[in-house]
Amino acid sequence: MILSLILKEKSLFEELYEYFYEKYFSVDMPYLENFKVQSNALFSFRTIIIGITIGIIIASAASVYNKRHLGAFIRTMIEKDCLGPEKAMTLEALGYDKRLGVAMAVKSGGTLSRWARCREEDEFYAAVALKKAEFEEAHSSDKKPPKFVEPEFKRDYKTMHFYLPEEKKYAAEVKFDPKGSRWGGVIIVAIFAIVLCAFLCYILPDAVKLVDNFITVMNE
Repeated sequence: MILSLILKEKSLFEELYEYFYEKYFSVDMPYLENFKVQSNALFSFRTIIIGITIGIIIASAASVYNKRHLGAFIRTMIEKDCLGPEKAMTLEALGYDKRLGVAMAVKSGGTLSRWARCREEDEFYAAVALKKAEFEEAHSSDKKPPKFVEPEFKRDYKTMHFYLPEEKKYAAEVKFDPKGSRWGGVIIVAIFAIVLCAFLCYILPDAVKLVDNFITVMNE
């Protein structure tokens, strides 16, 4: 009984897939005199158009998120004069210790890692540079000196101190300026992009046929 229900459910999904594929993705290829274009080629073009549309929507949402949410953290650092290693503060002191998005962004390789500098990281790499210089000096007389392996530093957002370099203050204010960044704008972009995507996917076969007819006329 259960197996039969699973099979029925599977067949239902298969029917839905076939319906949407036939309605929105399958291409009725017109007769072309000058091109040898298969249906799967137009399907690929449609897939690319859909992929670009999704990319535009994601990029628009990411831009608003970065400027409004992550940018709020940068603006807080500026407001609290957290503009140098001697003025560095923890996320808790800045009021962002509970913000997982900010915590992930300030970690090594995160979105804000090159803006929110870490005092402990600066001290770590300064010590590494000193050790590297001592190592190279100690092996300067070797014919084949060994390679110095630099250790990797990992930021601990819970305990470490962060700051915005003074020289990056203006650039950060411009980059993370929230003016004009609204979630409503993302919705408008998404609607426009989806409508344009649907239109391009719909006219694609006719557009190819139009180009083919134009070439035929020019060759006569």
